[in-house]
Amino acid sequence: MRKTLKLIKREFISKVFSKGFVISTVLGPIIIMGFYYIPAYFRSHDEARPQVIQIVDYSGVVGERLPDLFDDKLENGQPRFVLSPVAVAAYENDPETFHQSIEDGIGDVLLILPEDILEHGTATYMATSVTQFDLIRLVRQRIGAAVNQLRLQNAGLDPQQVRQLTMPVGLKTVKISSGEAEEKGFESEWPVTIVFLTILYMTILIYGAAVMRGVLEEKTSRILEILLSSGNAFQLMLGKLFGVGSVGLVQYVAWAVIAYGSFFLVNQSSPEMIKYVDFSPGTFFYFVLFFLLGYFQFSALYAAVGAMCSNQEDAQALSSPITFLIIIPFLITVSLDANSSLAQILSLLPFFAPMLMFMRVQLSNPAGWEIALSVGINVLAILLFTWLAAKIYRVGTLMYGKRPSLREVARWLKYQ
Repeated sequence: MRKTLKLIKREFISKVFSKGFVISTVLGPIIIMGFYYIPAYFRSHDEARPQVIQIVDYSGVVGERLPDLFDDKLENGQPRFVLSPVAVAAYENDPETFHQSIEDGIGDVLLILPEDILEHGTATYMATSVTQFDLIRLVRQRIGAAVNQLRLQNAGLDPQQVRQLTMPVGLKTVKISSGEAEEKGFESEWPVTIVFLTILYMTILIYGAAVMRGVLEEKTSRILEILLSSGNAFQLMLGKLFGVGSVGLVQYVAWAVIAYGSFFLVNQSSPEMIKYVDFSPGTFFYFVLFFLLGYFQFSALYAAVGAMCSNQEDAQALSSPITFLIIIPFLITVSLDANSSLAQILSLLPFFAPMLMFMRVQLSNPAGWEIALSVGINVLAILLFTWLAAKIYRVGTLMYGKRPSLREVARWLKYQ
């Protein structure tokens, strides 16, 4: 145990006091805060001013109903939308002027309502960006409501009755967690989750690969043979895994301190942005927990690859399947519904659990036994992977020359 601790200390000191660690520790929070606060700033900035919608109404009847439907208010009491009717003749005489006004920021949206919109026409939405999905969806709903009102009125129903029957319904999202109800919005939870998932994905990949490179460098430089004189191969591998892993934890703690400090400063200077940046100490706890589960699973495999190879090219080729085992769960996680049956199953399995279960903890409310079962299964997987990697590591660290075949690796696993 004492020898393993000395090896962990060696790895920790050599990594923490390197220039790369210092630079990444300083630049990391800047990048993370950029992911957090830049989108939040623009969203809060957009909500602080009314959005101007210019309307060209060829139908002559739909446009006049839209002011009653676009009656939303901002938090400061101002109208959220300012509707500006545009004469059809003026638009047809010089459409480029109105298009340029959108580019110049005079208007936010130019809406074209065709003459046959009550029958089967399609409205046209023009803006400098067509990725404002919430706004596009809202405009589509409001135009649809206006068209439906007119269709019902043309069918002989009373206009006042039509207005009452087609009154839009608001929707407030409330998340139930630990028996408590808290108002939450997708726009506050999902961006935070995707940022943490990206950091989780990148750090598992970076620190796992760092273990492989460290083993390979020590092996090719023959330093490994000297280190083996102070301990056996299994102790050396554990020292490598825990040493590099502790570096990751130190970096996470540094990032957390800076992140919470910036959160406090932003809350004091721009409190309107905080509703778009929502994370709790529980988020950081699960983030560290699932980082450790993912790190030890993948780093044990990376350590085995580093021990099997004698050059960087062979190591890159052999580590490709492991890298795919990190990439695929990440891609599945960011595209899967947190409450789906597939997500529930995959969040218990090795390789998938670190990202999927973290995503489920953030966005849904998995039962405590699910989290415990996921952690238990993945701890057992770590023990299995470490045991297998140690057998490969013990033989591979002293093997030089050509890359071993699968048959040879299988034979190494049988050695006592």
